[in-house]
Amino acid sequence: MTYPPLFPQQPSPKRSRGPLLLVGGLVLLLLAIVATGVVLVVRRSDDQPAVDPAPRTKPSDPTAVEFRRVLTVKAGTCPTPAPAGTTCDAKGMRYTLGKVELDGSNVTEVKTGIQQGSTTGGWYVGLTLDPEGTKLFAQLTSSLSKANPPANQLAILVRGQVVTAPSVQSAIAGGKIEISGGYTRDSAEQLAGEITG
Repeated sequence: MTYPPLFPQQPSPKRSRGPLLLVGGLVLLLLAIVATGVVLVVRRSDDQPAVDPAPRTKPSDPTAVEFRRVLTVKAGTCPTPAPAGTTCDAKGMRYTLGKVELDGSNVTEVKTGIQQGSTTGGWYVGLTLDPEGTKLFAQLTSSLSKANPPANQLAILVRGQVVTAPSVQSAIAGGKIEISGGYTRDSAEQLAGEITG
């Protein structure tokens, strides 16, 4: 004998396919966007580099930057042609200089930045020296610090022109040099560009 079911079976409800179709459509749209992005990146790399080459960070020409002792300094224009060992700066000072003590071959990095603690936002050009340059610079500044003015001045030349000639008070170790003195961002970047070539 069969008994009728206690609970009549309900037909199973039909599931709506709307949400599933919506999710599937979104996945296909996302895949199409990603594929288009990959094609654009590949095409761009064929046409031109996606990233510009790194800027030069050290001198391309070792003679671009020179470090020399100041022998004499006086106001005046540079004669043309200038005698050997004589050069001028942009402010109208004429320098007689000693031999090149170190040069651009000892510079490993050239960068610009804003001086720490500067209230006027003064920019500088920073030079980093290699181990040999660090040692030579420390010896040079130690020697200069014991001399009387103007023989205690160190001239830094860029492409034959004195860009700074500070008095040296003590040995400078560490191989980090800042060229400063009223530079704006543009003029600091221009000087860095002249150093790196």
